[in-house]
Formats: sequence, structure tokens, C-alpha cells
Amino acid sequence: MFCISDDQSYIHTSFQGTNEINTPNFDRIARSGIFFQNAYCNASSCAPSRASILTGKNIWELEEGGLLFGGLRKKYITFPQLLEQNGYVTGYTGKGYSPANKEAPYHSQPIARGYNNRRMDAPEGISNNDYAGNFKEFFSKRDKQKPFFFWYGGSEPHRDYSQGIGEKSGKDISKIQVPEFLPNTEVVRSDIADYYYEIEWFDTHLGRMIKMLEEAGELDNTIIITTADNGMPFPRAKATSYDYGTHLPLAIMWGNKIEAGLTIEDFISFTDFAPTLLEAAGIDVPDDITGNSFLDIMLANKSGQIDSTRNRVFTALERHTYCRPDGMPYPIRTIRKGDWVFLVNFEPDRWPSGDPDFLSPHQGYYGDIDAGPTREYIIANIEDSLVNYYYDLSVAKHPPTELFNIKDDPFQLVNLASAPEYSNLCVELQTELFAYLRETKDPRMEGLSPWDNYPYFFKGYDKKHLKPIGTRDIE
Repeated sequence: MFCISDDQSYIHTSFQGTNEINTPNFDRIARSGIFFQNAYCNASSCAPSRASILTGKNIWELEEGGLLFGGLRKKYITFPQLLEQNGYVTGYTGKGYSPANKEAPYHSQPIARGYNNRRMDAPEGISNNDYAGNFKEFFSKRDKQKPFFFWYGGSEPHRDYSQGIGEKSGKDISKIQVPEFLPNTEVVRSDIADYYYEIEWFDTHLGRMIKMLEEAGELDNTIIITTADNGMPFPRAKATSYDYGTHLPLAIMWGNKIEAGLTIEDFISFTDFAPTLLEAAGIDVPDDITGNSFLDIMLANKSGQIDSTRNRVFTALERHTYCRPDGMPYPIRTIRKGDWVFLVNFEPDRWPSGDPDFLSPHQGYYGDIDAGPTREYIIANIEDSLVNYYYDLSVAKHPPTELFNIKDDPFQLVNLASAPEYSNLCVELQTELFAYLRETKDPRMEGLSPWDNYPYFFKGYDKKHLKPIGTRDIE
């Protein structure tokens, strides 16, 4: 059972000790199995991250499948398809691979059959999809002689939120921990509290599913993975290559197959899920999968660093939303190694969060930052010298390279790339990054950018020429 929330950063579980959040079911999986300290999505954008998970490939290997509102071509086989071909009963509820075009030549649904019939009354801003009820329908109707795979894709904590629902639910917003790249104001704390509320909603359905497995006597025989697709929908997090966008929660339990209470330091890329689950199912891993199975780490029954070669991970970004003239992407490649993260911004003259002079009919200004109270507060108060600091962190242009020490600077506020004492380290990390990009045939290494011309499959956009149609309001 693969359980994936929508926009949740690494630190935001009660297992991690975050104030004013309660995730007992994530915590149970982490305590009954393995908690991974260094799990990273391939791209901090919904559909590209999910495409990478499903195929075991980096986003630059997936053509328009590496973009939001792109499409995953049928030639890219997904691990749920391989499970199904090898005798598994497969299903999903909630958000699968999306938002994307699902018409030929693209996958209509690269996961499995959808179970989204059961609905429930939910608070404003929360999906009324009865995720757990839909899992129950799948679980009760499946062929019990066959193994199963089920994808639980919650829509939470993706925006929009019911403003103030966190505080109304009893959260003390004075105790909310605000990342240092955001202003510590009541507006922001309340917004984060609302985000926490939605994480808890996701966790509640996770708990109901675990209980069903337990009551059916199947819990110990089921691998349960819980994670997220990308980081929190706030400035300098989602749709960036900073840690709050790419570093995600990950916990796995598997009955008595793995020892309880382990904490793993090895770096896990989300390209590694596909080969790991295929190997666990006894299915040959296709040669063209880029990721590497970490089943050996799961079965090692040890904490700490298990495989010394798993000391790095690579992330990327191309186009998130249509928020620059002609829909141009903002290309980034990163290497996270040890305590260091090194970023290359291939087009530093472009605006990283969206062109302030470009009004898109879909996203408006700064379209790569999800709209909400935090974004609006920062934009509305740019004349305030204190707030202007956070505004620049979120929207100002970036230099060609960035280097941060995550241990000393967890919020990535001090770029060390131009400091003379780190020049050799920058060369080493860039050399290692580019070697991997060449090995995996990233077009950027050939000076190519096919992403400039891939269509943007969103209502109101000309799919062929990649131009927005007029300025009318669109859904």
C-alpha cells in the first residue's frame, strides 16, 4: 500500500516533534518499521514527482512527463502496470498521476483502476473523497487469491484551505514553528496551522486503512509506505529545489519482515521506489529503470548509514506553472551530498517564482508559488523592510550556482557558492552532478531545452503553440 500526501515537507509529522501537529498513524508506521531521514523527490512538483515514482526515472528522462500539466507517454511503463501483469490486483483512490493529459498517446491512468465512488461530508477546503471507504470497497471486492497493490493519493494538504480551520480545531498558533525563510507573523502561523490540519486529515484515513488490514489479518503481510509528492505549498518550498520542497517524510513497515524502530541515514531518491517494490514482489526490474532498489537496506535490520555509496541524491525542476512569457521553464539541477546541497540555475536571468510583469490567466503573478494567505501577505507588504527580506528570498532572481550547508543552515539562507574557501567544493559537486546528468542523458548537458516547446495541457491554453489564449478567467 503506497500512501502519498500532496505537498508535505519532511519535518511536518508529530514523529519529528513538530509542535501542534498530530500524525499518530505516520508515527505508528515509523515506530513499527523504518523511518528514512534522507528521502528526496525527484522534482518538487506534483505530476513530475509522481511520474518519477511510477517509472523509476528522472524527470529529464520522461519528456513532457517531467512537467506539470504535461503527459506521461505510454512507452514509459510504470511499476503498478508491471505488478498487474505479474498477477497483482491493483487499484487507487484520490490523486493518482496528475495534473496531466490522459488522452493518447499518453497514459489514461498509469497506476490502476480508480476507486473514488464513496464520498463523505468533509470540512470546507477538504476533499469529500472517502479515501478509506474506497480502499474498503477495493479490499473487499478483490480476488483474495492474488496479492494486491493499492495507491492512496490524498489531495491534502494541497491548497486551498479553509482559512482559520487549524486554529478552530484547537491548534495554538502561538506555538507554530515558522521556517526561517517565512515571516513569523500571525497570518503565516495561522496558514501553517491550516496546512497541519489537512495533514492530519490525510493521516486519519491512513489509520482507517491500517485498521482494515489489521482486522483482516493482512497487516503483517503488507508493505505500507507513507510519504508525500513534494514539499509544503508555501514560498521557497514547493516548486523550488530547496530542502523544504524536495526533502520529504518517508516511513515503511512490513510486519516482522523488518525490525521495528529503525532510522536510516542513507539517501533515498523517489526514482528508487519502482525497483524496490518490483524486487520485493519478485519481479525482474527492467534494465531501463534508473533508480536503484533499497530493499537490501530495508532488510538489513540496522539503523544508520547502511550503504556508504548512498550518500547523494539528485533533484531537478523544469516548468511548474505557466508564469513566464511563452511558458518558459525555470531549469534547475541539484546534488544533495552529505551536509551539502549544490544547485545549478541554468537560466538565472529568468524569474524563479514567476515573472512579476507577466499576468497568466491561470496563475497570475508569481505563479510558481501557490496562492494563499502567506503569499498574499508577503506581496502586500513588500514596502515593509522586514517583509521585503522574505519577498526577495521567495521571488528575486538567483545566481547561476548556489551552495548551502544544510547542517549549519537548514533553511538555506546563506549562499556560499561565491566564497573563495568553497570554490573547490563547488567544482567537485558540479563535476559529480554533471557526470550523472550526462550518464542519464539529460538534454541540458547537450545545451538543449525541449521543455521550452512541450505543450501545457490546461484549459484555456493552446496546446500546440504553447501560448495562453486571451486573458479571460478560466477554471
